[in-house]
Amino acid sequence: MRGIHELIVLSLAGLVLALPGSTAAEARPPNIVVLLADDLGWGDLERHGGPARTPAIDRLAAEGVELRRCYAHPVCSPTRAALLTGCLPRRFGIDRPLARRDPGLPAGLSTLPRTLAAAGYATSLVGKWHLGTASPPLASGFDHFYGFLGPEIDSFTHLDRRGGLDWQRDGTPVEEEGYAAILMADEAVRIIERSEADRPFYLQLAFNVPHFPILAPADSTAKYAGLPEPQATRCGMIDVLDTSVARVLAALDARGLANETIVLFLSDNGADRSGSNAPFRARKATVYEGGIRVPAIVRFPGRLPAATVSEQPIAIHDLFPSLCAATGVPLPAEARCDGIDLWPALVAGRVDDRPPLVIATADRACLAGDWKLVVSAAGESELFHLGTDPGETHDLRAAEPGVTAILRSRLAEVEAGFAAPAGRAPPPRRAVPEKAPEGGDR
Repeated sequence: MRGIHELIVLSLAGLVLALPGSTAAEARPPNIVVLLADDLGWGDLERHGGPARTPAIDRLAAEGVELRRCYAHPVCSPTRAALLTGCLPRRFGIDRPLARRDPGLPAGLSTLPRTLAAAGYATSLVGKWHLGTASPPLASGFDHFYGFLGPEIDSFTHLDRRGGLDWQRDGTPVEEEGYAAILMADEAVRIIERSEADRPFYLQLAFNVPHFPILAPADSTAKYAGLPEPQATRCGMIDVLDTSVARVLAALDARGLANETIVLFLSDNGADRSGSNAPFRARKATVYEGGIRVPAIVRFPGRLPAATVSEQPIAIHDLFPSLCAATGVPLPAEARCDGIDLWPALVAGRVDDRPPLVIATADRACLAGDWKLVVSAAGESELFHLGTDPGETHDLRAAEPGVTAILRSRLAEVEAGFAAPAGRAPPPRRAVPEKAPEGGDR
């Protein structure tokens, strides 16, 4: 006769199996893999008409949810700060790309990796940091860091723009051969292969492609020999990006972790002049759609609907609370996120009402539904209705003064908590960025 303890165990196991949609994987929180591209524009993806072939990214979309209204900040450092903290980066004075020696992200903040680590996650950052010196990766919640600290490197030599080596493993400089994005993928695959069966992991793989300098392996560029330069080489960079995504997905498959892992793919901002943000206006460094609406896909088999498109407006600072909700990890009381939890909307495949969404560097954008207010650093504004005018060609301020006033009021309310810009003074700016073709400044 079976003992009472064994009967209880068997009964609980049967209950778990009987629950709708439940699996043994639910015994622990899901893993999270964030795949962050650098300067990848909306129109750079094959699925959006781009010339580079991106079958792995297409696979993610076929198995997950494409976020058609995902907003980042218009340049690198602010987006990365928002991802880690769930806060608008101007609260810390971060409103532009940081120089390598800028203090950047303040020490001691609640961050996504720190929050997950406290809940038992193994946390790794592979690739680009670009958030300053005050709180480097290992002081910001990551157990492991492999990559570079500054804004950009030569992908082959791993030297920064001044000729210094910017490549390390956990604080120790390393000299090694290889194309940077491929080395990053190698490291990410090793982390997945060595992950502990009973411990979830958070892996942030922050690529440096297709960011300047435009360099790619010869075999990748050769696939696009019919295109002019620098387009062929940039397509080669995107090819490496996609191949690296494929390797990460294959590593998850090989470990049987695909159904236990949330995979989020997105870009940190729009493309510069070398890439495409079509059909949207302008480019990186502006708060027009070409600068801030980024390609994004999230996959979680069995929890999120596959092969679907979401029109839910979601910002980079919403990811901290949303991923915490997805994993069941409570937000720290001190987090004070500007972002909100949109995980239930993604799971249900619906569009939820949300407070107006603010994207803020020196120029700002405030979005509510299909309405979007753009305010320059000099205070000049434009109003667009994205539902009927996604290209932002018709300024409706005069026709809709009430909407303009509401969005300006919301923006002023948020800006009241902003800090002064950190570090170096930003360069002079035009009052309102000119309307421009897709592509942009680096």
